[in-house]
Amino acid sequence: MWTTFLTTIKVNLREKSNLLWLFIFPILMASLFWGMFSGLTNRQIQAQNFAVVHDSNWSTVAGADSLVNALAGKNTNGTKLIRPTTVSSVSAAKKRVQAGHDSGYLFVNHAGSFGIAISDDLYNEFTNNMSSSTASITVSSLRSIITQFNHSQTTLKTLAASHPTASTQGQTQTRQQAQLQIQAQLERYIAASTASAKLSYTRNRSLTHFAPDQFARYYYALLGMVSMMSMSFAITSISTAQANLSAVGARRSIAPLPKWRQFSAILLASWLTSFLSLVVSFCYIRFVCNIAVGGREPLAILALLIASFTATAFGLLIGAIPRLSRGAKTGISTAIACFGALFAGLYGSFAMSLSDSISRNIPTFDLFNPVKQVSNLFYDLLYYDSLQPFMTTVGILLITGAICMTLAISLMRRRSYANL
Repeated sequence: MWTTFLTTIKVNLREKSNLLWLFIFPILMASLFWGMFSGLTNRQIQAQNFAVVHDSNWSTVAGADSLVNALAGKNTNGTKLIRPTTVSSVSAAKKRVQAGHDSGYLFVNHAGSFGIAISDDLYNEFTNNMSSSTASITVSSLRSIITQFNHSQTTLKTLAASHPTASTQGQTQTRQQAQLQIQAQLERYIAASTASAKLSYTRNRSLTHFAPDQFARYYYALLGMVSMMSMSFAITSISTAQANLSAVGARRSIAPLPKWRQFSAILLASWLTSFLSLVVSFCYIRFVCNIAVGGREPLAILALLIASFTATAFGLLIGAIPRLSRGAKTGISTAIACFGALFAGLYGSFAMSLSDSISRNIPTFDLFNPVKQVSNLFYDLLYYDSLQPFMTTVGILLITGAICMTLAISLMRRRSYANL
């Protein structure tokens, strides 16, 4: 039995197609993902060079200087959005932009509203969805802050116009004095708000034990696909044990070793090689691509063990199908892996949206997709504090593997041949 076990391992590892698709292909795909996504994660806002037009309109806006200081990160702990350069006119600012010294300029128009103008290059980066530049974040932040500032100015004008008089210490003030008082109060409010960089009404709150990489799901879907592709180990092993498919199988059929021992050796050897290929892929994704699993690496290894068992059981079932050549059986296993990967979200954002839609609306469908279930093992580890979802997925895969194993044994148990 152990001789059959070791021989089966050698046969599986010497098969060139297995080495290509189960060891090299996952590493290449993970490297491709890393190259695509590395520039899109953990992006920090980079300050842009901006001219600030200090003309006659500028002095009419209360809090304009405080706002620019806040955007430049002066005397605050806030994010630095711009590196300002003061100019005396709009034409001077345009010349600096055309010369490439600045990416845009800030100004105040005749109506007293704050405005922003950006260069063509910055606009192209802002509108390019595939760009890895942080320009889109910077421009969006500037537009949001300036819009909020202009709303404050509108509120100022509305309050000043509707404030008839104000009384201080029993003396009646004029409308102009009331307007100046309100303007000063609003200026202090704007300065206090920008100084503390409280320009957002939301705060980040962690709902899980770990902040996952937003693209980690693609790597998990890749592991799910590779796990099902590792069915080929079991298909290769069980095919060499069948007398009608190989000369080795003919010799094994007349050997004194009982069939259950041969089957056990094939099961263990295929399971081990499948597990080994998944471990290699996982280690590359974890330590080279730096896709973490929230400190649950031991449970991730357990997940690989369960996934390789289910894949081996699937492979034994397909390999035990009579009257099919080994090539046809390998084709069936590849089709199952590739088709299942579509509904696990491997093939881009559309496939991921389709996978999420199916999980929400037809969750029963996922039960029949082993690729999705394997990817869910890692999804459960990363996104849930509780281990209950993980154990549920483990149970589904174990039941699936047990059913496939039972069917494979029933097909192989009483097989006989008229001649060899």
